Amino acid sequence: MHRRQFLQNTLAGSSLLTNTNRLAETLTSITDLPNWKLPDLRKAIPDSVLIRSVELLKTQQQLMLVVTAQNGTRGITQCNDRMQNLSSLLKGLVIEHFVGKDARDLPELVDNAYRLNSNYKYAGMPLWNSIGSVEIAVWDLLGRIARKPVYELLGKPIRTQYGVYISDFDRGTDSAEVVVDRLAQKLAATGAKGVKIKVGGRMRNTPEDEHRTRAFVPLVRKKLGDSITIYADANGSYTPEEGIQIGRMLEDNGVAIFEEPCNFEDEDGIRRVNKALTKLVMAGGEQDTSLYRFERLARTDVYDLLQADVYYNGGILRGLQVAEIARSFGKHIAPHTPKADPLIAPFWHLAAVCPNLYGLQETVYELNSKAPTWYEPAIHVQNGTMHIPNTPGLGIDYDDKIWKSAERIG
Repeated sequence: MHRRQFLQNTLAGSSLLTNTNRLAETLTSITDLPNWKLPDLRKAIPDSVLIRSVELLKTQQQLMLVVTAQNGTRGITQCNDRMQNLSSLLKGLVIEHFVGKDARDLPELVDNAYRLNSNYKYAGMPLWNSIGSVEIAVWDLLGRIARKPVYELLGKPIRTQYGVYISDFDRGTDSAEVVVDRLAQKLAATGAKGVKIKVGGRMRNTPEDEHRTRAFVPLVRKKLGDSITIYADANGSYTPEEGIQIGRMLEDNGVAIFEEPCNFEDEDGIRRVNKALTKLVMAGGEQDTSLYRFERLARTDVYDLLQADVYYNGGILRGLQVAEIARSFGKHIAPHTPKADPLIAPFWHLAAVCPNLYGLQETVYELNSKAPTWYEPAIHVQNGTMHIPNTPGLGIDYDDKIWKSAERIG
């Protein structure tokens, strides 16, 4: 689907854009950001859920955020790789805003962790990743106490599964032929109908990067065939002029989505690339954590598709708020989530209720890998789709044995 058709279809199908006057008003400015309508948690969970402790633990070579209620019920999330450098911020600024509080007031607790004690002066991925990790663990706690999957506390579920594409992160370590063969094997093993490849050199573009990209993309299309959807991620490699040139080559090879062609801070540059390319859907937002910036990125057509990371951006609720911001401009979301371990869990619940989730969703797959035994269920793709668990909390159960040897961090 060409980008113009994509935008026309989303605008036509948006329940928010009901007439031309409403559209003109919306495109002019937004004074109050759209919010995800959250069901009444006090009605869903009649009794208070006081948070006794919030702990950062290390086990199975992973950092885990564990929120424990007064009755001993635990909510758990694995932390992403950024947390190892953020533990002092988490413990010094964030945890105090949750301990001793009623978990049913989660939206207010998240706001307090940002607003109070001048914490907002640290705003950005480090603060929001710390807040988001706690928020996600609290959702797990609330779901377990309510004996419901988290998505039932968020709204009305509209899907129980979603299609995936397989990411490959190679940027020249292996030959193009090796990468394409590996992708073909992963597609055969999972039944996935799409792939994401890396183009450029990641925040730079050397002559060697340029040569590799121009040889690699046509090879991917040739070897994988016309039925496979191709996403290309530049990770900010190009100047606007280079982005336009590479984008036209991607269009010639039937690539569907172009992610972060320029430095993510260069809104004008990315907008120029987007305006010049008529067939590609422009995607980005992985690095962003300001809801006001997401509104601007959507309103001014920097991106067609917003890709907020559920952890980086502060948790599930803020992810859904980005979805509402996108929807108010007839746009979609496809959150950054290249995971095939417990870090995928919060995305499941966002995906279950989000009305404007677009296309295939990101996952990773390692050939000949063995499923870990310290949590269940095993996270895998069947026939190109990921099924969303309907078990309480986030849907991940951990072996109790792993906590006996866990190391408390800080």
